[in-house]
Amino acid sequence: TNTNTNTNTNTNTTSTTTCSHDNNHPNNNEYYLCNLSLLISTPGSPTQSWHADGGHTSLTTHHPCHVFNVFIPLVDVPLSMGPTELRPGTHVYTRDLARMMLLAKAKKRLREAVVPELRRGDALLFDY
Repeated sequence: TNTNTNTNTNTNTTSTTTCSHDNNHPNNNEYYLCNLSLLISTPGSPTQSWHADGGHTSLTTHHPCHVFNVFIPLVDVPLSMGPTELRPGTHVYTRDLARMMLLAKAKKRLREAVVPELRRGDALLFDY
């Protein structure tokens, strides 16, 4: 399932290294590491709001996934820790996230959030 918007509960620190990607490059079908982040969550940290982890390649047209996130927890992440929540299908809304999610909710098209319980070393992949 393609997903894009997510919320992280109790997150307070992120360290990130980024790079850029040229969608017009002749080898754009190759995969490579584009972003490396370390997310540290501590008890009592504030909850994040719904957000997309990155921008779109177009503000007018929804393109297929060109980047995906791979989340690998270093510790078990049970529901009690407030894991990352995903909204399946919202990857097409994020060019104007707030308005599009409200519209989808009003039209009863907003799907329920998925809240995966992860174990140390699991991999969670989702559309950037």
